Amino acid sequence: MLDFNRLFEAGKRAGLLDMEVYFVEDENFSCKVFEGEVDSYAVSATRGLSFRGIYNGKMGYTYTEKADDSSIPFLVESAVENARLIEKDDVQEIYGGDSHYETLELYDARLEAVEAASKIDFLKQVEEIAKSLDDRIKSVNYNAFANGVSNVRLVNSKGLDLSQKANYAYTYVSVLASVGGENKTAGGFIVSQDFSKYDPKEFAARLVGKAVAKLGSTKPKSAMYPVLLHNLVAGDLLEAMSGSFSAESVKKDLSRLKDRLGETIASTALTIMDDPHLDGGMGSAAFDGEGVATFSKYIIYEGKLLTYLHSLSTAKHFGVKSTGNGFRSGFKGPVSIGPSNMYVLPGEKSFDELVRAMGNGIFITDIQGLHAGLNGISGDFSLSANGFLVEDGKVGKPVHEITIAGNFFDMLGDIQAIGSDLDFGASSVGSPSIWVGGLSVAGE
Repeated sequence: MLDFNRLFEAGKRAGLLDMEVYFVEDENFSCKVFEGEVDSYAVSATRGLSFRGIYNGKMGYTYTEKADDSSIPFLVESAVENARLIEKDDVQEIYGGDSHYETLELYDARLEAVEAASKIDFLKQVEEIAKSLDDRIKSVNYNAFANGVSNVRLVNSKGLDLSQKANYAYTYVSVLASVGGENKTAGGFIVSQDFSKYDPKEFAARLVGKAVAKLGSTKPKSAMYPVLLHNLVAGDLLEAMSGSFSAESVKKDLSRLKDRLGETIASTALTIMDDPHLDGGMGSAAFDGEGVATFSKYIIYEGKLLTYLHSLSTAKHFGVKSTGNGFRSGFKGPVSIGPSNMYVLPGEKSFDELVRAMGNGIFITDIQGLHAGLNGISGDFSLSANGFLVEDGKVGKPVHEITIAGNFFDMLGDIQAIGSDLDFGASSVGSPSIWVGGLSVAGE
């Protein structure tokens, strides 16, 4: 294992001032089942670290998978050379730390005791039960389980030494329903560190019900419709547009929210939080990738934009405190700004109450083409979608092969009501179902 003190001493001799090591060690398991047989099985382990240091006022950066003392000369020389090549004038710093860091329970030892055979058996049961529930289910076309453990340690020459251990698990299964040449798929997640929540009967029944409900789909007439966005659809849209809340995007003039702090930018029904301490959240963390203590904050409160998400660099640029959102995707990735657990605060209406309140419109259950059909700066979107007609306050006939179009920011201002059914799926960005006053729907 690398001796951090030796590394810092070598860096100091080479002219580096403040220095930092970000060490990551991951262990991952994944498997897939198809037609009662294990289709794929993988166990992997990775470890590595990144090294940063200030040289002549510039932040030099490098990384390695060889986390021992033999890598010290390479790390120091590479960081110095990288700093010499940097032309940006951004003021960056190695953080000295905060007085308090929240204690979070991110690791559940019970999950590590679950044997691979039990995970595989769960997938086999889901497949068998799904096929037995309805003869229109022709196959379970995707059937996977994954879990892993991550250890992170951040140490710097200012005396900061932070560590965090977390594990995760999830399954994703998709079933195919077919009748009369019409094929429909439906998928779903279970995300939990508690393996007892992986109930094959309940999960299979939920997937089968979703798939067969789509059979007999038609196209609605093209028009403007009131739209009810399924919670996962609303979450996907928010996640795709989350860069708009980044102070880095604002700084580069790549966000429509520039110079909008303190303004009402959405319906008063909308409140969006970023909560890094959310129990069970996939983005939960006590500190960010720069060692800043994380904390919960409102991004939008009752329609008003209260803050951007900041790293140390952008916070210094805007003259504010970092929001603890300078995260890293791994030891190879540089610090970038992103949400922790970002979500729309639930309302009081159940899903059924939202449907009744809307009366008539379209319920959108899934969308495709977010990367190609959504402009992450302007917010304009045109997306393929499927769903159901809503007639007289009830979910009615399934509709498919439609296109919904609008603008994300306009949509925020047109929110009529928000449901109580908050869901994150397998993401760190979540939402309840959201009723929007009107979107353009292209059908027949």
